[in-house]
Amino acid sequence: MNGKMKRILASLILTATSVCSLAGCTISLENSAEKKLVNHMTEAELERSEKTEFQLLNKPWETEKSAEAKDFSYLNDRICLVPEIGAIVHGEPVFNALPPEDYDGGPGNVNFNEYDVSTGNSTLVELVFEDFEDLKKQLRERYDALIKSGYPSVPANQEYSDLIKLYDAVIAGNIEIIDHELLDEYMDYYYSQGGNSEDESMYWQMDDAKVAAIKDSITEYHFYDEELDMGFTVHVTVPPSYEEKNSYPAFVMTDAVWRFNDVTFLYEEMQSGKADPQILITIGFEYDVDGWDNGIRSNILCDHKKEFLDFIIDNLMPYLGETYNFYYGKSTLFGHSQGGVFTHYAAFNFDLYENRPFANYIIGSPTFWTPYFTEVPGYEEYSDEYGYFDRNKTYDKNLFITAGDMEDEDYAEYYGDNDSTLEGVEHLKERLTGHGVTSFQVKLYNSHHYQYVPEMLAEYICTKAS
Repeated sequence: MNGKMKRILASLILTATSVCSLAGCTISLENSAEKKLVNHMTEAELERSEKTEFQLLNKPWETEKSAEAKDFSYLNDRICLVPEIGAIVHGEPVFNALPPEDYDGGPGNVNFNEYDVSTGNSTLVELVFEDFEDLKKQLRERYDALIKSGYPSVPANQEYSDLIKLYDAVIAGNIEIIDHELLDEYMDYYYSQGGNSEDESMYWQMDDAKVAAIKDSITEYHFYDEELDMGFTVHVTVPPSYEEKNSYPAFVMTDAVWRFNDVTFLYEEMQSGKADPQILITIGFEYDVDGWDNGIRSNILCDHKKEFLDFIIDNLMPYLGETYNFYYGKSTLFGHSQGGVFTHYAAFNFDLYENRPFANYIIGSPTFWTPYFTEVPGYEEYSDEYGYFDRNKTYDKNLFITAGDMEDEDYAEYYGDNDSTLEGVEHLKERLTGHGVTSFQVKLYNSHHYQYVPEMLAEYICTKAS
C-alpha cells in the first residue's frame, strides 16, 4: 500500500469512531409518521401495480419445460465438445479456456475469459502452462480472484469443476465431439429453463429455509413505473410482533437479488431483541430480468438515477404508506456499489421533492469511478453533491458512509484518472466537512468490496447489546 493510501485510510478510520445507528443519531423529525406522503402515481401505474401472492420461493425465473420441447436430458450423462466453440459437461455449458480436442496433458496455452464484476466487461488473458497440473493451479487462482472481486462462489466453483472434468475427459479420450447446431439448440433450451436450477445464487441470494420460516411476515408487490417504462419486484417484511397501529422506521434496500440473506438475518436480529423493529423493504427487478447484470443495474442506479429516485419517493413509499405506518423520521435508504452511487445522489437531491421519506442514508462503497457512471453525461456533478449546497445552507439528514479497506486493490486497473473507492470516500468526507456538515460518519471495515455488508448492517440496526 502506498503512502497516499495509508494517509487516506488513517483519516477515514479516525472519522469512524462510532456507527450511526437508528437510535443513536440525531434524527430530523421534518417527516414524522403522522405526515402522509403524496402519491404521484399515474393511472397507468396504479392499474399495473399490485400486491400478489408470495412467489419468491417458487423461483419464478425458472420456466416450466414445455411438452413440445426437445429432450436434452441425455446430455446430463455426457461430456461433449465443439472444438474452439464450447462444451457441455453433464448438462452445464462451458465456453472458457477450452482445450483442443487432441490435448494430452502436456504443455500448452489457452485463452481465459476474465470477467470483471465491477464493470461487467471481459478480457481475454492467455494462460501458458507446463502441464495439466500447472494449468489447474492457474485456473484455480483465476477463479479465486474472481470470487474475491465479488463474483458469487457457487457458479465460479462450478465452472472451475466443469473445466477440470472437461480436460480430464479430453486427456482420457472420453470426449464426444458434437456440431455447433446441437450446441446452439441446447443453449436455447438451457437459458429457457433459467440455467441450472441448483445455481440459485445467480438469481436471488437467499437461504430457502430461512425465507420459508418468515414468509408469513413478507408481502410481495409488483410495481410498474411509467417514467422508466419498467416493472419492479418489491418485498415488504414486517418485524416480529408487528402491530398495524404502531409506527415503524422503513429500511429500504436496492439490489433485492443480493439482499434476501440480509433480510432473514436482520429479521432474526429483531426477533432476538438485538435490533429495534423496523419494516424491511427490498427493491428488485422483475423475475425475468437478471439483477446481477451490471449493465442492467447501472441503467437504473447510474444512468436513470433521477427517474429511479422519482419512483421511490413519489410512487413506492406513498403507495406502501397507505398500508404501513412508517416513521419517516427514522427511515433509511441503503445502497451498495452502484447502489452507493445512487444513495449518494438521493441523499443530496431529497430537497427537490415534496415527499421526504428518509432521514438516513447509507452510502456503501460508492463506485464513482465505474465506467457505467463516468460515461453518464454530467456525472461530474456528484463531486459537488449535485449542487445541494448552492440551494441550501445546512444539511440535516444522517449519512453513514462505508467501504472495505482492502477493496481498492481489487479494481486498481479500472480507476484511470478517477478516484478509487476509498479516495472517493475520503474526498466526500472532506467536502462535507468543508460545508460544515456534522451529521455523517465514515467507517471502513476489514474487507474487500462487499463482504463487510452483513457486519455493517448488524452494527447499524442493532442498537441493543447482545
